[in-house]
Amino acid sequence: MAEMEKDIVTVRLFPQHRAEPEVKIEIGTSSIIGTRRSQEDTIFGYGSGKEAIALVCDGMGGLSGGEIASKAAAESLVNAWFGRKEIEDIPEFLEKEALKADEKVFQQKNDKGERLRAGTTIVAAIIRGNELYWLSVGDSKIYIIRGKEILSVCREHNYRLTLNQQLEQGELTPEEYAAEEYRAEALISYLGMGNVSLMDLNRQPFLLEDGDIVLLSSDGLYRSLSEEEILCLIKEFGGDVQGAADVLTSAALGNKQSGQDNTSVVVMRYSVSGRKEEQEEKKKTGGKQDEFKKM
Repeated sequence: MAEMEKDIVTVRLFPQHRAEPEVKIEIGTSSIIGTRRSQEDTIFGYGSGKEAIALVCDGMGGLSGGEIASKAAAESLVNAWFGRKEIEDIPEFLEKEALKADEKVFQQKNDKGERLRAGTTIVAAIIRGNELYWLSVGDSKIYIIRGKEILSVCREHNYRLTLNQQLEQGELTPEEYAAEEYRAEALISYLGMGNVSLMDLNRQPFLLEDGDIVLLSSDGLYRSLSEEEILCLIKEFGGDVQGAADVLTSAALGNKQSGQDNTSVVVMRYSVSGRKEEQEEKKKTGGKQDEFKKM
């Protein structure tokens, strides 16, 4: 028997070659005018293979000014994205294009040839593979939803941000803060200022996981629905991103039928096929290579 065991060879079986997991990015969009006279929001969402881009612009300026501003900013970024060559540094691209869009909105003119004096907020998200990059100027928002958690990744660029910083640094007393709070919602950064300098973007990618949802919205959404309500509605529709987008704007209008602002959302869902099967196989094998003994 001892002689025979010398001839026993251990053979390791490596898993057969598997195709790369397939990335899928689904996009749903919805926009309502609310109770306003005009629609000043502009939205866009497009996905192709492992890459996607989406944005929400919320214009301001009265009459047609806000509509013109939001459309100009959206077109500026979208045209730059589709007219590009290979982009290695997405944060740099977003920063440069935000500055260009700011100048384009700033230079917009009315029918009389006068400067329009309008502006727009913007939130934009780009997904490449499992990497998420974002840009925010103004008070629109980007949320990341994973499982039962929802996270807002950008700040509201309004006067409240300045007041909070001054209070923390001891430059304001609580009484002075309270006296200024009536102006807290006024924007301190938006596209169309002509010299925009305050923007939020991530220099390092946020790594997405299977089932993650990225939600972009104008302020009409979060001023009508809480984060808990947003999360509940998203989860109710599971993987139906268009259904989720539609129910979010509908719920916002239902919650605040009087004085409801334009409300726009883009819902992006990132998924990876084949991931569950791989995880189940790892559980069966303990994550190790299979072994057997052969004579």
